[in-house]
Amino acid sequence: MDMNKILQWMDLAKKYQTGDFWDGIFDQSSFEEFMKSNVDGNHSGETAMKKGQGRNFPQTDIYITDEDVLLIMELAGYVKENIQLSVSGTSLLIKGNNHEMITGEPVQQERYHGPFERVIQLPEPTYPNRIRAKFNNGLLFISYKRQFLKEERVNIE
Repeated sequence: MDMNKILQWMDLAKKYQTGDFWDGIFDQSSFEEFMKSNVDGNHSGETAMKKGQGRNFPQTDIYITDEDVLLIMELAGYVKENIQLSVSGTSLLIKGNNHEMITGEPVQQERYHGPFERVIQLPEPTYPNRIRAKFNNGLLFISYKRQFLKEERVNIE
């Protein structure tokens, strides 16, 4: 995110909107918190990642076909031995850990290193023994067969 462009936009927008409009958009406490977490003293992009890597790590795509559900997770720099998966109904838990490969002082650090944990809501429930997982070139492929392919009639007593 280019904070300079956002600040320039805000200055320009202030010329056209005044008073309560900006008070509602940026109440002082939330604006100061936003600026501290994204700008103050750190322009390398590492603050959001170092404070817990965000809720969207690892980045995940989910696809549904007529027969399968497929998830693709981006885990560059991780090895499969340091990744764990577990499932309960429609919740998939992924945990992992890796270590920084370079010991020097970072000038810019955007990639996350260290432990992570994320719960992903699956579009359909499944059981652990029905999941297939494969790790290849920094991508984790997870798939399972859909259980309910068609609408089934229910008898009423």
